Amino acid sequence: MIVTPRTIRLHGEGNDLAIEWADGHYSAYSYQYLRDRCPCATCLDTGTSTPWEPGPLPMFGSGPLKPEKAELVGRYALQIYWSDGHSSGIYTFDYLRDLCPCDDCEAAREKVQ
Repeated sequence: MIVTPRTIRLHGEGNDLAIEWADGHYSAYSYQYLRDRCPCATCLDTGTSTPWEPGPLPMFGSGPLKPEKAELVGRYALQIYWSDGHSSGIYTFDYLRDLCPCDDCEAAREKVQ
């Protein structure tokens, strides 16, 4: 079952992207948390599909990280245009839900491991 967002706020409370899901769950992602988990080919080690170590890639510059804008991709994902010039990551709704950093979701992930 795919859970879809009811609302997405690019600038939630503070420096985060906030999603209220159709099932009532609420997720708040810090910008750095999402940027560090970008699912694009540049940010993944294409040989192993292992996420790159968090931190800026030199080609994207530095400065305060924030999303400049975000756009829906069909009915299944969000594309974020970051202030560091990066924009090729497509964050599917399933991926965003799996990344939810709330205490309940963190505890559920620990049980699975």
